[in-house]
Amino acid sequence: MATKTIESRRWMQGASSPLRGALLGLVLEQPGHGGELASRLARRLGHPWRIDPTDIYRLLARLEDEGLLCSSEEPTPGSQRATRVVYHVTEETSEALTLWLETLVPREPMRSTLHAKLAAAQGVNDARLLLRALEAHERECLELAQLVPPMTSGAASLRTLLLDCVRSGVWTQLQAEIDWSRQSRERISEYLNAT
Repeated sequence: MATKTIESRRWMQGASSPLRGALLGLVLEQPGHGGELASRLARRLGHPWRIDPTDIYRLLARLEDEGLLCSSEEPTPGSQRATRVVYHVTEETSEALTLWLETLVPREPMRSTLHAKLAAAQGVNDARLLLRALEAHERECLELAQLVPPMTSGAASLRTLLLDCVRSGVWTQLQAEIDWSRQSRERISEYLNAT
């Protein structure tokens, strides 16, 4: 029977919900300490996700507070004194992961800083500043797109297929941002040149 924590779905809300759900899956696969889980998550999601280990420790603590993970202090291999906090599953972890996988979470609202800047811009000077910001955004997206590993042809396993789907989704979103930035710059430039 589902517990109050799982039924409430509180832990699935907010911008970090994708990372919390993914962390449950990683710990179900194999327990680990925060740094190791952050590394595994970064390898699975790729560089464009920008996994911050500090955030991962915070998310793990929240999942533990919710009763979805538990931790224990364990010796660090190769050290006689040092210990580390290792996260393990609870009786609720598997059910919570299943619920997270099958629950359609509403899409986060579009809250791009660049969109807000475009909406607030006042005149020609602001437009010129925005051209530089759009160019920097495009350059950053191009750099991130180069970090996305190439897709594999023919999936050797379900894991490979799913990771290819992640790569494809990330690359598609980055490509859309690149296209939008480029088109916006061109439109603003055309307007400025015409005036």
